[in-house]
Amino acid sequence: NGSAGGRDRPLIAQLCANNKEILLQGAKLLECHVDAVDLNCGCPTKVAKRGRFGAYLLESGEYLVSIVKHLAENLSIPVTVKVRLLPHQDINKSLDLYRKLVDAGAALLTVHGRTRYNKGENTSRADWDAIRKVVKSVGDRVPVIANGSISSLDDACACLTATGADGVMSSEAILEYPALYLEAHTAAVKFRRTGPGRLQIAREYLARCREFPPEEGGGGTKLQCIKRHLQVFCHEEWKDQPTLHDALFPVRRHAFEELVESHGTEWNYFCHVLDQVEAIQRSKRHRVEDERLSWYFRHRVKES
Repeated sequence: NGSAGGRDRPLIAQLCANNKEILLQGAKLLECHVDAVDLNCGCPTKVAKRGRFGAYLLESGEYLVSIVKHLAENLSIPVTVKVRLLPHQDINKSLDLYRKLVDAGAALLTVHGRTRYNKGENTSRADWDAIRKVVKSVGDRVPVIANGSISSLDDACACLTATGADGVMSSEAILEYPALYLEAHTAAVKFRRTGPGRLQIAREYLARCREFPPEEGGGGTKLQCIKRHLQVFCHEEWKDQPTLHDALFPVRRHAFEELVESHGTEWNYFCHVLDQVEAIQRSKRHRVEDERLSWYFRHRVKES
């Protein structure tokens, strides 16, 4: 709704669907509020599979190209596309599709160096060499952003060197630690966390939620959205305190909403949750400089 004014620019809105007319309608609603719209062709979830969108849309290549062309021809702002590698051994099939997307009007490509099969326990290290080949193929025509295996500033710099990409994108790691691109967890600081700790970030996030209340939408209700972020930020504490986690975050939505109501307001409740995190940290003589990513590595045994 523009309430953040000019503080979050350039701003790209990401959409996912498989119907070109519905996508265009949604993009038209956003057109005067954002600087570009991005088509999500990277999501590998079961929901995306049922709806045939996200990464599954890549396997309907000609139809996907027609969607991008339709958006590019009917919007006054750039259209960008987030992609994964196609689930084929032959990288040339992916490169051929990406060239067609650029021909259709894609103004930027963000390439996740994994296929839709590389998720959950099968998450492996991203294929930066494949991204390098994408840069070589279309990088003279549009910017290419590399995505995958970015968990620190060192990773970002290494990825740029290895791929030649114009930039990097982090998704899961930056969800857990939004200060990811600070000089923290790098060789230069002996892999210590020199930025804000996860509890400070969680409290700052909660303050932002009060300033800009999450609306009901893709992530669920306001309560569910905040709940999920606090679970991710403080995953290390919850991992070691499963009983407390389950008591504070009941799986059943009705039970969770009743628990929140018992504290008067949602803000009182979420502050109570973070007070519990602080108590856990005090009991363990916690030091921010010793913090490491936790939630990010829950499925990345093969990558380490």
